[in-house]
Amino acid sequence: MTRDDEHSVAEFLRERLNSIGDIVEEHITDEGLEARLRRLKDRAGKRDPGGPAGFHGRHALVEDLLAWTRGFRQRPTVLTGPGGAGKTSVAEALAERVRARGDRAWWISAVDPVTMSRDLTVVARRLGGAPHDLRAIARGAADAADRFWRLLDDATPGWLVVFDEADDPRALAVGNSPAGIQDASGWVRSSSHGAALVTTRESDPRMWRAARLVTVGGLEESDAARILRELAPAAGDEEQARALARRLEGHPLRLHLAGRHLRSQAARGGTFAAYAQTLGGAADPHPDGRPAAVSTGVPTARVLELSLSGLAQRGIPQARPVLHLAGCYASTTIPAGLLDTDLLDGLFAAQGDAAPGSRRLDEALRGLREVGLIRGGSEGDIAVHPVIAAAGRGGLDGPDPYSERIRHTAIALLAADVDRLPYDRPAAWPEHLRLGPHLLSLLETTAGRVDRAHLVRLMETTARMAKAFNRSGAGRPGSVLCERALAHGATLGDAHPAVLRVRHQLAWAIADRGDLAEAEVLYRDVLRIRLREFGAEHPDVFDSRHELAWIAGCREAWAEAEEGYRLVLRDGVRVLDRDDPRVLTTRHELAWAIANQDDRLGEAREAFGAVLADRLRVLGPEHPQTMATRHELAWIVARQGEWEAAEARYRELLDLRVRILGEDDPGTMLTRHELAWIAARRGRAAEAEAGYEDVLDRRRRVLGEDHPQTRATREALDELRHGRIVDARHLA
Repeated sequence: MTRDDEHSVAEFLRERLNSIGDIVEEHITDEGLEARLRRLKDRAGKRDPGGPAGFHGRHALVEDLLAWTRGFRQRPTVLTGPGGAGKTSVAEALAERVRARGDRAWWISAVDPVTMSRDLTVVARRLGGAPHDLRAIARGAADAADRFWRLLDDATPGWLVVFDEADDPRALAVGNSPAGIQDASGWVRSSSHGAALVTTRESDPRMWRAARLVTVGGLEESDAARILRELAPAAGDEEQARALARRLEGHPLRLHLAGRHLRSQAARGGTFAAYAQTLGGAADPHPDGRPAAVSTGVPTARVLELSLSGLAQRGIPQARPVLHLAGCYASTTIPAGLLDTDLLDGLFAAQGDAAPGSRRLDEALRGLREVGLIRGGSEGDIAVHPVIAAAGRGGLDGPDPYSERIRHTAIALLAADVDRLPYDRPAAWPEHLRLGPHLLSLLETTAGRVDRAHLVRLMETTARMAKAFNRSGAGRPGSVLCERALAHGATLGDAHPAVLRVRHQLAWAIADRGDLAEAEVLYRDVLRIRLREFGAEHPDVFDSRHELAWIAGCREAWAEAEEGYRLVLRDGVRVLDRDDPRVLTTRHELAWAIANQDDRLGEAREAFGAVLADRLRVLGPEHPQTMATRHELAWIVARQGEWEAAEARYRELLDLRVRILGEDDPGTMLTRHELAWIAARRGRAAEAEAGYEDVLDRRRRVLGEDHPQTRATREALDELRHGRIVDARHLA
């Protein structure tokens, strides 16, 4: 854990983790979000039944909702109904109509905390949110929903915001607000400038008492039959289509799957009548004894099984394990790179298929798309409907070898993808955010059905991803991952190294929330167990001891902090390479502890100079940690009274920070604050006052009025106006 650019405890909690707002700013571009909106529109325009020509039986509902969006301060509307009933399709059609009239439509997936945090932040950025708003929303701060809705209310009136797949009403709560929409104080509220729509399977009216509840059920027989005939016009006449529609209970997803199957090559000229007859019979056994995709008593499961059996008969048996794999992940977009063909080779080979994995995977994906079991996205990404994903998982509940291979492969694929991503590089953080929901799904649905080795792999992957989330500023989803992993990994025991790494990252997330005391308690407990289990020279022990030394520094217990850092450094260099970034961080923070003790500036300056030389060599001049050490040296030179030399150092550093980190980076603002301090010390009072005023304005906007650094600048400005100078202080 590195903290070389921290300037106060509170500022550390905002800035050290390189806010998620900055990630979105730099790596999720306007073009990228527009592409997402285009894909959403394409999805709506091409779905069967869902495009303008095939969206039958829902027109009246969409028109009613469109009229509702034009109302004045209407209550939020909740579309509820069983999975596959078409709630999302209705929401998509409404969003299209809102956009067609020239207004904005925002889409937020509430399927899990990780995805929701990401989408909220993206929308907040598109609404013009300042970095401090983006940080608060990403971290799930107590006032995060207030900030989000202020941004919405400041937008041009007429917008629609959709919270899709909020099947767990707790996802919409924030702070002390209740689950769902019970008092409109959570993530979903009323507004006089726009409308909020929620889709959910939860039908309990107590969860939605502050909203209008609309149930989306099965389609009328005539509409359902029309859908079947449009999808498979050669499969039979109107009466046969109506009979099949009745058998499928007018359920849109079942209709969609049946129609896509009957028009595909897998059906081999099948008819509505034959399909209905097959639905009424027993499930076809698998020739190799593998379990069916799902239990056969559920209509949607039977429809799914018919499609998979048809693909197998057509020579694409690998479609079944590919769909099962996809079902282990979240119903959000699955990146193409997650399905690594090298790992899939082993899975296909276990079924007696020696063909190259890449070719067999491509065949499986084409077949699954043809029968409507997956949706294709950009650049080979795929998505699976939640009901289909759940049905796919339903066939993996047993201890049979096939199910075990699928579950283990799903974990290995995700772990390999996370392992290749550097956790400390901003360019990799968006990909971590994309993979986060899939890790959460594995924790929730698969962790309890795998062997110990793969459970350990899941825990290690969680620790690594949480480390990336914590550094990116996404503390809320990071803590969710840690908490879920600890719950599902309890069988490993409290002393397992992977469990302890997850707890270590949870302590970081707790510190990010602002509770340093609770974080210290957790760090100390982790250290106690690590010492007992691994011994004093284990690298993980050094990590725990380093954090505790830093907390001592936050309490201004400088002698305690110095002793802690020296012991970590003494023991660490016996195990770690002297150029290891962890060693360099300990050296940096040791110099910081020395610099804050009387008459030891010369010693600290020498120590920082040595760290800078090594960081320049190991990390390069533009790395944030290198810039942090340069800042400390400039500050010490100033404290030693070498004002001209210090000013030159600060100005050179300011140019670098502005170019690399931007004007609103807290480190950049700190550099400007301390340049104003130097101007005051050099007798340029007017310049110092203007500098403090500029920093105060920036800190108010970015950090907030009550932030400690904002107060420090305000105090320095007030004192300067009374003829007094406040010397600059900060944390390392």
